[in-house]
Amino acid sequence: MYMLTKEADDIQSGAYATIDTDGTTVVQFFVNKDDAVCYNTMLEALGQTLHITETSSNDVDKLCDILGYAYSVVEPGQVVIPRMETLSNDFDL
Repeated sequence: MYMLTKEADDIQSGAYATIDTDGTTVVQFFVNKDDAVCYNTMLEALGQTLHITETSSNDVDKLCDILGYAYSVVEPGQVVIPRMETLSNDFDL
């Protein structure tokens, strides 16, 4: 699994997350690195500087459960586009 973080290969530096319509913080994970690269490229075009960090799929549920965050997994072939209203939020794990 891959996620976007503030520093390269450093989950503790903070992770990219969005806020859903209920106000819940949602951390995004990508199954394929290419999908993470594509999403990160869209964020870079909007002025966000993030890095792709690999994490074990076994740790995703544990990490988010401990921190009280929801998460979503972007499956291969699934298209996701950053929402403008969430780009100004930074979330530290």
